[in-house]
Amino acid sequence: MSDHRPHTDPDGLRSMPMPVSRDILSGDLMIPASAVTTLLRAIAAGWTACPCDRSDCHRTAARYAASLTAYADQLDIGCIAAAGQAADPAG
Repeated sequence: MSDHRPHTDPDGLRSMPMPVSRDILSGDLMIPASAVTTLLRAIAAGWTACPCDRSDCHRTAARYAASLTAYADQLDIGCIAAAGQAADPAG
């Protein structure tokens, strides 16, 4: 039986196991988009909390974080659009 309770890693971040399943026909691993976007946003938040004192480090981390957040937003929008198309019988 797997443990699905959150745990705290050495950096003090709370995490949950990644929900993964396997496609029966292809054998491909599948991860829910919500889990991926949550992971991307958590990484971005970690980068914006950079403990160093260098301003160039903060600028770089902020740019990477903004890119990851934008990618997560695009993934959310794409999934919402795909779900809407699947729910619309007129296609």
